[in-house]
Amino acid sequence: MTDVELKPAVLMKIKDFANLIRLVSFWTMRERTATILHFQKGKRHIMGTYTILPGYYNLEGLPLFIYIEQEESPKGPFVKYRADPAEEWGYSEGTFDRQYPIYIPLITLDKVPVFLSNV
Repeated sequence: MTDVELKPAVLMKIKDFANLIRLVSFWTMRERTATILHFQKGKRHIMGTYTILPGYYNLEGLPLFIYIEQEESPKGPFVKYRADPAEEWGYSEGTFDRQYPIYIPLITLDKVPVFLSNV
């Protein structure tokens, strides 16, 4: 196998964690698996998800990392979400509360991958 140079993903920083959860939860509802990645860089906690924008102009695809930065680490391995009767989310230790139809796994990385080195 030959060495392949991986270029960093294009970064898209969004306003807050609620927007990230809303994005990932709607991907999940449309039969797309989605996770939120977490890693620490200095004092910042980065949480985000990645996607590919296929056929981006003349490229085969544009790798995109959609993320937020915060000062605190996540408070659980899952994020629970519901939009009815009102939008509500929180951290969870498990997927047991049936009042929340969507649970998003939060995966903490041991090492930042090369394609996220620009975060």
